[in-house]
Amino acid sequence: MLAALAIATQAQAESKAAPPTGCGFQNLGTLPLTGATTAGTALDGDRVYSVTSSASGPAMLAIRNASDATLIAEKPLPLALGSWAVTVAPDHSVYVGSYNATAGAMGRLFRYDPASGQVSELGIAVPGETFVWTVAASPDGSAVYGGTSPNGRLFRYDTASGRIDDLGSPVPGEQYLRDLAVGPDGTVYAGLGAQGMKVAVLKPDGTLIKVIDPPVSGNGYAYDLDVVGRHLLVRFTTSTGTNPMGVYDLAKKSWKGVVDDVDSLTVGGGRHGHAVYLVQGDELAEHDLNTGKTTKLGFSDLGGGAARPLGWIGTKLVGTSSTGRIWHYDRKTAKGTLFESTVTGQPVSIRSMGVGPDGRIYAGGFFTGGLAAYDPGTGESQFWPNVGQSEGIVTHKGKLYLGVYPGARIYEFDGTAPKELLNLTDQEQDRPFAMVSAGDLLAFGTVPKSGVLGGALGLYDPATGEAVIKRDLIPGQSIIGLAYKDGVLYGTTSAFGGTSTPQGEAQAFAYDIATGTLKWQTTPVAGDLALGSITFDGDGKLWGLSPDTLYELDPATGQTLRQVKHQTYPWSTATQVWLDTNIELGRDGQLYGKVQGKAYRIDRATMKLTLIARPISILLEGPDEHMYLSRFENFYTYRLCG
Repeated sequence: MLAALAIATQAQAESKAAPPTGCGFQNLGTLPLTGATTAGTALDGDRVYSVTSSASGPAMLAIRNASDATLIAEKPLPLALGSWAVTVAPDHSVYVGSYNATAGAMGRLFRYDPASGQVSELGIAVPGETFVWTVAASPDGSAVYGGTSPNGRLFRYDTASGRIDDLGSPVPGEQYLRDLAVGPDGTVYAGLGAQGMKVAVLKPDGTLIKVIDPPVSGNGYAYDLDVVGRHLLVRFTTSTGTNPMGVYDLAKKSWKGVVDDVDSLTVGGGRHGHAVYLVQGDELAEHDLNTGKTTKLGFSDLGGGAARPLGWIGTKLVGTSSTGRIWHYDRKTAKGTLFESTVTGQPVSIRSMGVGPDGRIYAGGFFTGGLAAYDPGTGESQFWPNVGQSEGIVTHKGKLYLGVYPGARIYEFDGTAPKELLNLTDQEQDRPFAMVSAGDLLAFGTVPKSGVLGGALGLYDPATGEAVIKRDLIPGQSIIGLAYKDGVLYGTTSAFGGTSTPQGEAQAFAYDIATGTLKWQTTPVAGDLALGSITFDGDGKLWGLSPDTLYELDPATGQTLRQVKHQTYPWSTATQVWLDTNIELGRDGQLYGKVQGKAYRIDRATMKLTLIARPISILLEGPDEHMYLSRFENFYTYRLCG
């Protein structure tokens, strides 16, 4: 999820839908949030195969000419939202592993036959696993291996029988099997994370031979693997934001060296011999495996996003970017060429919403990013494509602020050029879900990077540019909900950080801005591991909505005054729960809440929740008499009358 924030962002043409009127629901259509994100891609001869993600599916497998990027065909992948995992088998069959967290969909395996032009859905890779991160074919064509999350499973697809076997977790406790490489002798190398960054070495039947510890310290992933000659290349992504590549000598069974700051998604494209190609500092580079020397090649026009070297057509190295573009580098002439994307942009699901200083509703896109604005008065909308994935959107003192993943970056946005104010990569933070205007300060709460515990509370003064970052304010927990009143920040946490192990029960707290101290810290709902969104009502009462409980807190002490269980939640099997609720005070005086895909009207006196819509992903109080809701890429209003 590496959508980049451009230095300057040009808005695309406006579209228009009828503004909301009357009572009840109105479908405002699709916001102009579109993008072409192609994380999974592979090269076979003169064909580039890429999967374009989609908000509500299906994802599309694009087939393009590698020589000039022209589009040959696009094939839908049923029940897939996207893919990071594409590989080509020796018989030229293309295998795709997908992701989809929808119940019954899960991560699936597909096969594309270039001879017939048909896509076959081969089934769920491993029941219960939502994401297939990687697929790799054996050299003899007998099997295709895949790795999953959230339980780090390895599976094997038998190409002759069509059977998929779950081979288990090579390193139990690791959530992700992030990448695979298969050696010429059929040995399987599996890169794992999000904590240990270990590499499991396995026989073709999945029997564990050994586990290789990383040559670097910290938490993260063994993110990318490649076997080149007698060397195993492993790129690690760490919680501190560094991306070292380890070079492992398979003959000597030891690490030979470490290359700093490798940015490419793979180190593929290596010629026969000792030279491999990678991206370092956003520039293509050649690394000599014999000497350990890395030489930058002067070509950096790689299309934005994440670059991926794929392989060769003659003297030309072919690569792609996650923005849908194809690029070439000719090692004979030392010249590079970038081709514009020819894949069809797909709808992007709405990740976050907020009311802007101009009274428009702003919505941030998932994965590909992008930012859209909708005017409730005119029905007009506007789109800025090159804005990263906004986890939080808020107005503070007449300006719009975005909390962007990764790196928990805070931006000020004036409609033209996003301005970066803060970057919390060095604090090991990633997701600023919680954002609120707090007097003179902009306040935000974060979830840390994968493999790391301890979120942060941030306070930023736009007048001076000064920031205060309180890391690990609630030890081991993430800050996911914030509300502000009279100099005090009220917050809620998730007991999960970047790991699957919860750190106690979720907490609520009050933080005095003037003294920089906690006034109180409580456990509002016993047994809950994440609390979610909080808000004040018109009478100054503090309300919270967790995945299973509506509760009211005393702002002075944090004592739970009332609570009601609105549904059951499987906390005992939860592996990572961050922000999954919204609670807002409507202009009619009622509370409105969204939780587990359902939107409710909440009676404050009786604490009764009345279902008004499902499925819903986000709920927001608009500047008019309406509540605004999103459903995948679709955009709705709801107004209670009478």
